[in-house]
Amino acid sequence: MAVLAVSLFAGATLSDAAAQDLVISNARIIVGNGQVIKKGSIVVKDGRIASVAEGAATAASKNAKKINAAGMTVMAGFIDDHRHLIQGRGPDAVAKFMKDSAADRMRELLEAGFTTVQSGGDDNDGILELKKKVESGEIKGPRIVASGQVPTARLKSEAEVRAAVDKVIHDGADSVAEVHYPDIVWPFNPTDQESKNLAAGIDEAKKLGVEFQVHAVSDLSLVAAVRLGAKKLVHSVNINWVTAAQAKEVAAAGAEVASITGFGSPNFDVFSRDNQPKFRDGKPWPSGIVDSEGVGQEAGYMPVNLRTLYDNGVDVSYATDTTFDARAALAHELKGLNLVFSVPDLIKIMGPNSAKFLDREKDIGTVESGKLGDLVVLGGNPFDGYWNLLTAEIVIKGGVIMVDKRGQKDAGKPVVKYGY
Repeated sequence: MAVLAVSLFAGATLSDAAAQDLVISNARIIVGNGQVIKKGSIVVKDGRIASVAEGAATAASKNAKKINAAGMTVMAGFIDDHRHLIQGRGPDAVAKFMKDSAADRMRELLEAGFTTVQSGGDDNDGILELKKKVESGEIKGPRIVASGQVPTARLKSEAEVRAAVDKVIHDGADSVAEVHYPDIVWPFNPTDQESKNLAAGIDEAKKLGVEFQVHAVSDLSLVAAVRLGAKKLVHSVNINWVTAAQAKEVAAAGAEVASITGFGSPNFDVFSRDNQPKFRDGKPWPSGIVDSEGVGQEAGYMPVNLRTLYDNGVDVSYATDTTFDARAALAHELKGLNLVFSVPDLIKIMGPNSAKFLDREKDIGTVESGKLGDLVVLGGNPFDGYWNLLTAEIVIKGGVIMVDKRGQKDAGKPVVKYGY
């Protein structure tokens, strides 16, 4: 995956050179590989983790900035593998977003604890512009993995699909995301050309060394996409129950599935404070759920299907597929995941599995020496309850402190301020 590695972390390498050395002491450290250090220290040098140890810090420079994390928990910075970052398409919509919303939306992601976010098929030119603004420091935000959109189901031939994949990657995209298969999700009846196009797109992306991510929302489309070569699925299944046999086939193929369980369940008081259930875009729930029968069964299908996949060996990662306030989206997705996953499961899903989904497990996802200094310092202990994943006080990206709420009102408390 050399192409992705160069494009994704070129900006990080440049900015990390100027990162201040850090020493975090007296912290509970959730490494992310199953290890928990009850009281330890982390040293970050030149943007990368130099040491993680029990007790006092080792090999810390004299001029390092010191953070006393007594009573706090340190984890790897959060990763969202599929989130829509820009609302609308075309030059006018992108320009309006950049002027009116971009800085606030990126700040909200940081404040929620996210240090890496992959776009979910946003405007191709717009997401590249946003990525450049973040990398240059013009906008303060998480690391952006810019995905290009290629609508394979709507293209006429395999050659046209390959050309489209080549173009978005040549233009600067890090991956191809949210490719719908099939275009009409149910009943499952893709045309031969749709299937050929999907296979061609997956193959072309593989040749270029980038990930090709498929949006398959029924049990049948999930398995069919995997049989055509799909390895990254960006949506848990919301149509029909996934069987153990289907899950085992997905696992045997080495495919991974992003969570997005919150898609099916209602939001409250995010878009309006009327205590009425809303879909992710503010429309009434369940009638407003896209690609559904409008009766709300998705709220049950999605978490249970995700657990079935997980129990049969499929790597499940974290994603929201949302556009609204990042803190509210984190709270909403965690509530859905908490139905079927333990806190240790959540840590694996949010950390190493989410990094693996992006093929970045060598750089992010766990608190280990050699990895990027992407860290979130929580005011609470997640093992006391998943809601303590909502207590980010300090957020560090590439060794740079991006958010520091210490001393502020409600700092370290699982308070989500819904602003929409």
